Amino acid sequence: MIKLTRWLFAATFLLLFCSACGNNAQATTPTASTATSAVATTNSQIVATPVTTTGCGKTAPATPSTTLDATLTSDGAQRTYKLHVPTGYDTQHAAPLVLDIPGMNETAQEQEIYSRYDALADQQHFLLVYPQGTIDSGGKLGWSTYGRFDPKVNDVLFFSDLLNALQKQLCIDATRIYATGISNGGGMTNLLACQMAGRIAAVAEVSAAIYTIPGGCHPTRPVPYLEFHGTSDPLVHYNGGKVVGFAPIMQTMQSWATLNGCTSGPTTFFQQADVTGFQWSGCKNGAIVQHYRISSGGHTWPGARAVPHLGPTTQTISATTLGWQFFQHYHL
Repeated sequence: MIKLTRWLFAATFLLLFCSACGNNAQATTPTASTATSAVATTNSQIVATPVTTTGCGKTAPATPSTTLDATLTSDGAQRTYKLHVPTGYDTQHAAPLVLDIPGMNETAQEQEIYSRYDALADQQHFLLVYPQGTIDSGGKLGWSTYGRFDPKVNDVLFFSDLLNALQKQLCIDATRIYATGISNGGGMTNLLACQMAGRIAAVAEVSAAIYTIPGGCHPTRPVPYLEFHGTSDPLVHYNGGKVVGFAPIMQTMQSWATLNGCTSGPTTFFQQADVTGFQWSGCKNGAIVQHYRISSGGHTWPGARAVPHLGPTTQTISATTLGWQFFQHYHL
């Protein structure tokens, strides 16, 4: 199923490229007028500052070491997600929470299988949620991040509502909520860093598809920021692309280094086989920016099983392991 949906994702992107080549006047970064329609008039309901957890002492909705399907209502619509309660979950001890966001045309269940975060959550005792996107008018499953593929819902509000609901049910450490995701899910992670920095302690993205945000990115605090990207990514090109409007990856990283007030970098902090790690440091509140460049890597999750039609998958590093290690350094 993962292989099929990722093939459909690749085909969808190729169709976009073909249509855009025939109409250069519209093959640029989405305009503000287009993107504005993606956000409902419910931004005032978004809670972007820390919320006190009231779920401690309550019985967990799932048995430890299991995953359940759950729903909530956000902006008048029923939304779904998968919740993994880790081994050793203690209702009296506040645990970190990781949001693992799937890419376009990928379900929460497929992301659960692909990233293999469950096993790590059981080892490290953190709560884990796989949120589900919505379907746009063209039948594509994904996230509202101001791109050409956009379900036109307020997904920032959805994540705000999701965290509100989870913090009422579970014993969550409100200072240690993190977000990770791939592709369109990586773009959603980036949007959360821009608009919900008061609740998301740190982010880690894989092959992030980041579109221009109307009005820009204005996080309320420096956000520790990690990104993994292959130099041969066939969908989100490493050096950017005018057709879809993605900026070069190093430009995106430098932008976050500037937002975080970093005073030095990039410097190489990791070099092994096909992977080079870059870091910007001297950042405000210690919020460093890191990037792992995978030579000849594809549109894939480092350390995961191979998805050949989306390019090579490095086994030199694991985005799951390194993402969690990165998160552990930060809290609100």
